[in-house]
Amino acid sequence: MAMKAFVFDMDGTILHTLPDLTVVTNRTMEKLGYPLHTQEEVLTYVGNGAARLVAQACPASLTDEERAQALALWQQTYLDYDNDLTEPFPGIEEALRELRARGIKTAVLSNKFDAAVQELAEQYLPGLFDIARGEIPPIPRKPHPDALLKLIEDLGATPEETVYVGDTSVDAETAFNAGTKIVGVSWGYDKALPMPIEKLDGYIHTASELLDFIG
Repeated sequence: MAMKAFVFDMDGTILHTLPDLTVVTNRTMEKLGYPLHTQEEVLTYVGNGAARLVAQACPASLTDEERAQALALWQQTYLDYDNDLTEPFPGIEEALRELRARGIKTAVLSNKFDAAVQELAEQYLPGLFDIARGEIPPIPRKPHPDALLKLIEDLGATPEETVYVGDTSVDAETAFNAGTKIVGVSWGYDKALPMPIEKLDGYIHTASELLDFIG
């Protein structure tokens, strides 16, 4: 079956955001008087949304209210920060342009909070997505399929006509739950949430390989 839509995770899939995530996390920790973290540590916190990242970065002894305050501060710090260390992974921009030239719909679906997804998509890959969408409560975050299924519907496609592209087991589970194809990328942030490579429809090492899955 020919594919009509490609939907991408953001962090670790299309954008190398880890250096900026580390800066933002440590600025937040510094403001709160909590210990700072190495980039390698922050890598293990990435993949399941900002709330999980912040909860793991903060001391385990915090109350729910204190964690919520830390999350709000982290999100505001992220929006106020220039994200000048972030960049698209090699070949991503060219692959997106080629997909769109071939009539494929393209979109982003991330567990990152929605305002940051909108900002980063426009800042680094402007005009290359029909829809860019992050976590929007009360819609459950990935791996629950609802957000992906709604996005596919908004693109005018079906799950059977959609490829989801990601870098962690959360992305794979999301695709399995929604009934889409799933392609994993080898350059991502799956240290804490490794991709089940043997269960994927594809596992790529260069962005240009995405074109092989159009059908």
